[in-house]
Amino acid sequence: MELAHRWSDRNLTKMELVIAILILTILIGTFSRYVLVIFSRAEQSMITSTVININTALYYRAAMAVMRGEFQELGLLEKMNPMEELQSRPEISDMDMTLNNIPLALVAGSTSTSTPGNYGGVINAYTIESMEKGNWYFNQDNRYLIYLVSNSEFFSSDVEGLPMIRFRIAIDYKDRNSNGQYDPASDEFQTMKLESVDHYQWTY
Repeated sequence: MELAHRWSDRNLTKMELVIAILILTILIGTFSRYVLVIFSRAEQSMITSTVININTALYYRAAMAVMRGEFQELGLLEKMNPMEELQSRPEISDMDMTLNNIPLALVAGSTSTSTPGNYGGVINAYTIESMEKGNWYFNQDNRYLIYLVSNSEFFSSDVEGLPMIRFRIAIDYKDRNSNGQYDPASDEFQTMKLESVDHYQWTY
């Protein structure tokens, strides 16, 4: 009560004022960090969700190509813009998926087949610096799908310059003949997916 009375009378000593300012500063700092963590985690979750949706679409397309013996299409898929695959998804019947060991669970797990609202389109290596953070871009020069991180306070990666995550499409397979490349005649196709070009992490 005495402290409250002093506040109302504005008769705080210098020491009490310093302590009050320090406490207020700590509270503001703690709250600010909490808010930054929330935004950063939300962005991380959005990135993960988008990658999952793209990987699901890629798997459908690649699985159909393998099922039909159209292995040359896998090479074309590796060079395509992954966002284009979200525009449409090939139809796979339950029977086809069962006979060819394509997991039915992927159908139930699919949630989106359209490009995200923060997809900024196709760019080249010379325009990346001017692009808006928080958006996806496809670099037509190196065929990388790039996400420019907006909330980078807790983000780190091997990429110098702008905080970003770079992905490329790759075939995941068992290299049975150990020649370092996918050979449909001998290797076992597993999936086609986005893989990170660089190491990155969020540290909270």
